[in-house]
Amino acid sequence: MMQKEYTKSFIKLGKFIIIFLIADLVLGVISKQLFFSQETGKYARANHAINKTDAKVLILGSSHAHRHYVPEVIEEELKVSCYNAGAEGQQLLYHAALQKMILKRTKPELLILNIDEDFLYYSKEAYDRLSDLHPYYSDHGDVLQPILGLQSKLVDFKLFFNAYQTNSTIMHVLRYYASPQIDYKGYRPLFGKIKPSVGSIDEKESDNKDKKGEIDQNFVTALHSFITTARDNNIKLVFVTSPTYKPVDHSTNESFTHIKAIAEKEKVPFLDYFNAGQFTSIPELFHDPSHLNDDGARLFTRDLAKQLKKSQN
Repeated sequence: MMQKEYTKSFIKLGKFIIIFLIADLVLGVISKQLFFSQETGKYARANHAINKTDAKVLILGSSHAHRHYVPEVIEEELKVSCYNAGAEGQQLLYHAALQKMILKRTKPELLILNIDEDFLYYSKEAYDRLSDLHPYYSDHGDVLQPILGLQSKLVDFKLFFNAYQTNSTIMHVLRYYASPQIDYKGYRPLFGKIKPSVGSIDEKESDNKDKKGEIDQNFVTALHSFITTARDNNIKLVFVTSPTYKPVDHSTNESFTHIKAIAEKEKVPFLDYFNAGQFTSIPELFHDPSHLNDDGARLFTRDLAKQLKKSQN
């Protein structure tokens, strides 16, 4: 009698597992279809970079990349196609993964990585935001497993389920279906001008960044990996910093000095615009103390493109 009860329980459990897996498969197919059909928003831009673009110049980095580099200007100056794959709030682990996913399909001639001065400092947000990579796990598990595994040892188990891979993206999908987020080859301009009376965020935040904690060796490894991946694929790599409204002194910023040392050792060109005189303290060119407005972004991109052109001659 007891054996029959056990048998029935196992049959019920088996049926439940089968139903659960079928439901997961169906929900996964539907959510993936919605996810990859997006036309605007951050995931649409990532999808385009990973699955569609054949641009000869690619730009990666955080909001300073996304808001400061105008592909149209680079195309005018360098006479090559360009796409801005910058992603707001994302740091080196994300960019290293994005780079490898893109290079599995296409190989640009030039990669520009916009450097933020605190890229090597530990950041919980940098790990948390890696969830933006979940929807690509089915197709790029070989690239993503080592990186997502830094966040969770159960990554293979969690991302085995199709619905889980995209469950956090549904509201984002619906939001941008209802209200499209327009970009220009990945670039989204900022408008408006900073008030001249506004002080520098760096006067307070720079000190905090200099003291904010220890270097995260995972981020150091990601930066080295980014350089090696570009070199192994015969892609020219350039590091660039973006202008800030007020002069900044990063001489005591361990993260920034470490990045510069790595660039020098690996012979990666480094174009530092942090204290570029044509931008510093000019309110007409800034949306806020950390971000250029569209006028500033176009001026910056044109100057950068001319510097890149000189290096080619």
